[in-house]
Amino acid sequence: MSGATGNPTRILILGGGFGGVATAQELAKQLRRDPAVEITLVSRDNHFLYVPLLASAAAGSIEALHVVAPIRAMLKGVRFRQEEVLGIDLGRRVVITGTPDTARERELPFDHLVLGLGNVISLAKLPGVAQHGKTLKTLGDAFAIRNHALKMLEMADIETDPVARREMLTFVVAGGGFSGVEMIGELNDLLRAALPQYPSIAADQLRVVLLHSQGRILPEMSAGIADYALKQLRKRQVEVMLNVRLAGATPHEANLQGGAKIPTRTLIVAVGNAPPPVLDALAVGKDRGRIVVDDCMRVPDAPGVWALGDNAIVPNRAAKDGSPSPPTAQYALRQGKRLAKNIAATIRGGQPAPFAFGGLGLLCLVGHGAGVGELPFGIRVKGRLGWFLWRSVYWSKLPTLGRKIQIGAGWLLDPLVPIDTARVNLGRTQTVSEEHHEAGEYIFRQGEPGDSFYLVARGAVEIVREHSSGQHEILARLGEGEYFGETALLTKRPRNASARCSVPTDLISLGRDDFSTLAGTWLQFAESLRATSDQRVESAPLTSFFSRLNVPSDGTPVMATTVGGTMSQVTPAARLVRRDAEGEIALDRDLISIGRSADNNIVIPDQRVSRRHALIQREGEVYWLEDLGGANGTLVNGQRVTERVRLQQADSIAIGPTQYHFMAAPVHPPAPPQPVTFTPPPPVYVAPPPPSPVQQPAAFAPAQPPAVEQESLTSLIRGLDARLPTEGNQQAEPPPQSGPVTRMIRALDAPPAPPDRVLLQATEGPANGHGFEVRQAGGILGRASENAVSIPDEQLSRRHAQIQFGDGAFWISDLGSRNGTFVNETRIVGPQQLRSGDQITVGNTRLLVTLDGR
Repeated sequence: MSGATGNPTRILILGGGFGGVATAQELAKQLRRDPAVEITLVSRDNHFLYVPLLASAAAGSIEALHVVAPIRAMLKGVRFRQEEVLGIDLGRRVVITGTPDTARERELPFDHLVLGLGNVISLAKLPGVAQHGKTLKTLGDAFAIRNHALKMLEMADIETDPVARREMLTFVVAGGGFSGVEMIGELNDLLRAALPQYPSIAADQLRVVLLHSQGRILPEMSAGIADYALKQLRKRQVEVMLNVRLAGATPHEANLQGGAKIPTRTLIVAVGNAPPPVLDALAVGKDRGRIVVDDCMRVPDAPGVWALGDNAIVPNRAAKDGSPSPPTAQYALRQGKRLAKNIAATIRGGQPAPFAFGGLGLLCLVGHGAGVGELPFGIRVKGRLGWFLWRSVYWSKLPTLGRKIQIGAGWLLDPLVPIDTARVNLGRTQTVSEEHHEAGEYIFRQGEPGDSFYLVARGAVEIVREHSSGQHEILARLGEGEYFGETALLTKRPRNASARCSVPTDLISLGRDDFSTLAGTWLQFAESLRATSDQRVESAPLTSFFSRLNVPSDGTPVMATTVGGTMSQVTPAARLVRRDAEGEIALDRDLISIGRSADNNIVIPDQRVSRRHALIQREGEVYWLEDLGGANGTLVNGQRVTERVRLQQADSIAIGPTQYHFMAAPVHPPAPPQPVTFTPPPPVYVAPPPPSPVQQPAAFAPAQPPAVEQESLTSLIRGLDARLPTEGNQQAEPPPQSGPVTRMIRALDAPPAPPDRVLLQATEGPANGHGFEVRQAGGILGRASENAVSIPDEQLSRRHAQIQFGDGAFWISDLGSRNGTFVNETRIVGPQQLRSGDQITVGNTRLLVTLDGR
């Protein structure tokens, strides 16, 4: 099968954890003699993290860098790409990726796709925990936990306030599974071994607490083994609280369900795992967020797509009770090897085999010199033997020989070397940077990815649009205290203009991640940025998107020029055809602007369309489409336009609710250039609003350009009013300021009154046809019957999202739901303002938003 069509078979593996790396290594082994196969692994990190020893690295009993290995060195014969997975399009069979530090996106095609992205931490249901709790998921987390623990000891050593001192010396770990037990055991060892270096802190002042929501810790193991682990922890002065659930956190407390509080400044969370959000949008079967696969790890109804590890519920033929494989490292390793063999067999025309693995047992570290384990054939170990087996097994599974030597040597020398209490400051020197630029220097150029937000401290900055003709158009001049650069960061698109200094200038810059944090949490700041960004894009005159035309003030005719600077030639016009058969638009000008504002050539009166949304440019017989930075984008053949694109015959163009087909003009020999008079063109077409069941909108008649040099917006609107057809196809002169276009523009531009309520009409899903109302008091949307918007959708959380009223508008926020909340097909990560016409998607349910001011 490989190479049968002359193209290589592309195997794309997503994720650099145990499952993904094992799959890549086995595939390289199975297919090393097949040059017609390309194996690529994509991971956000360029290292492999050995998770079983992460708690030891966090406590300092293992050198932190020794639990990672360079992933490239482990993948001989495999192409590695350090990128983040942004989206997966199974229909087009591509994966959209991007680098973490820029907005550059790439599409990676595949013939076989392996989903092994692991899980993420989801703490949104626990108020304050995401902000004040510490997780153990990455190497950075391990560094942060160790540094913080030592910091608390240093602060407590000099603190005189007994309340603050008690908070500093209380350490809480939430979660009594393997991760939580190993973390509390290692942390307790670190703190108590360090106490002799802090003579002002008595041993009885140190409080180490483990919280667990069930009746016993380590529920995966037998009751006898779990009880032994519990006794060992308490013997080591760890306070274990059973049947206690974490409810939230503040900077100085861990809040428990029932109202109890634990004063602490250290909360480590070993709960809250969830599938990565990028998998939510996949239209495949899922069970509690994990993908359902067959026993060969194939995704049903998705040919060539496979899943394993934390991302999938993998049936296990070796399980006597029929239970699926547990999401542990030993199973992910075996799944990866089996999956690789199945892909190789499929490429060769063979049959894949089901996954079957009986397991090697379970091991857990309780603290130095103590461990527990359950091995095959019913063998149970505990105490020093359990600790020795834990070290031996995990040492033997380390990914490289170098790491085995380093960790083995460290363990051998532990009894001879005192504990290391050096606290390493890994923080950045500054999170906000200062920059200086000379006059004429560019801060960034049009088309570059957005990576920073800027504030002018001293000097002046010009925002410049650069045209293909080489001409520059100044869109704005900014002085001290004004900001710029927000549009590319908010829209996640390349810069739509350049920024240069007109005088020597000092700037304050904020990086992409810090900007996202600030804009995502400070609602008023975020809305101010969005409003400024929209205003800058929409209020710019149309000429700011074109090459400048020098129009004499005396009205002398000039030659119309194209953006390329050549004379316009009379060519047969291409057409835009409305998909709903509402009419055709002749593209008979060199520049056709599209947007909501009345001074565009094609007007689409819909709030989802920006005032200056898109531009069609004619160059001879070639037509180009450019998106002008509209918030909702322009789609060509279903793909968002990110750069100037050439239009081809029958291309589908979607702008807001309106869809067109591009019909190219018949090819004729070009006519010689003709002088024409330049006039700012009035609209050639006004798109009707989306049709409703009650009334079908009438198509507007094309208008001919008037023989004047320039029209004001008012006269342009009146001219449109005069051209609108009346009954009997007669033209009627409307009274001043009373025509339909005037009324439409006035309605669009008038500041709306604050809505009293938001109406939600279900258009898809279990509640299809039902309507819901939420007033300014707000309400919860979810599956629970007591919610203001209760929808019996199994894909919804009980408390899925919240609708609130504030600052004169309605907002929707996700409440940490597993499957997310989407507005206009985009997953929201913070409060999102609702507007009439928005579509909310939650689970299998789609809701149409209408704001009502009654």
